[in-house]
Amino acid sequence: MKSKQNKWKIAFFSLVSFIVLLLVLIFLLVRNFLPNVEEESFISREPIEKEASFLIQTDKDKLNQLIASRIEQAPSEVPYMVELMEEDVQFRSTFSILGQNIPVTINFNPEVEQNGDLLLSVQSFTLGFLQLPVDRVLMIMNEYLSLEDWIEILPSEEAVIIRVTDIQINEKDTMFVRFQTFDLENDVIELEMILE
Repeated sequence: MKSKQNKWKIAFFSLVSFIVLLLVLIFLLVRNFLPNVEEESFISREPIEKEASFLIQTDKDKLNQLIASRIEQAPSEVPYMVELMEEDVQFRSTFSILGQNIPVTINFNPEVEQNGDLLLSVQSFTLGFLQLPVDRVLMIMNEYLSLEDWIEILPSEEAVIIRVTDIQINEKDTMFVRFQTFDLENDVIELEMILE
């Protein structure tokens, strides 16, 4: 009987020793062969700046295509066209007065505002053969054209402001653009896209 008990004791202690030896071996393998990861690897670093920015460069042709597609997406009762010319921005449309379609052409001088919006000051305009005050023409445009919310006509200042900083680019409103350069003569148009 003692012989049977000793066999079980030997088998039991051999199994326990084997398991302990296996655990020690696994511990040593993990400790020696797997890299040590420091705690700071999991700590997110604070950004130096709260925003990231990207510079977008384009030219008149590409921006004209974009403007035309935006106008096409937001149809208006009165057809109109906005085009970047050699030195100015040109608005063309027609107004129906007493059953007559009268052509309207307004040339704007573009200027980048300090906040990145684009101020278009009236340089010249024609309304058929009539000479009307610029503020009146802009008031008529403001009444009859359905423009995007970020385009504001300022009749008293004889200007139109394109508030590109108000254009919603993504749903969370964490991304916006602003003009850096708007040089039509040299065909250099630069916008900065900012991610907050």
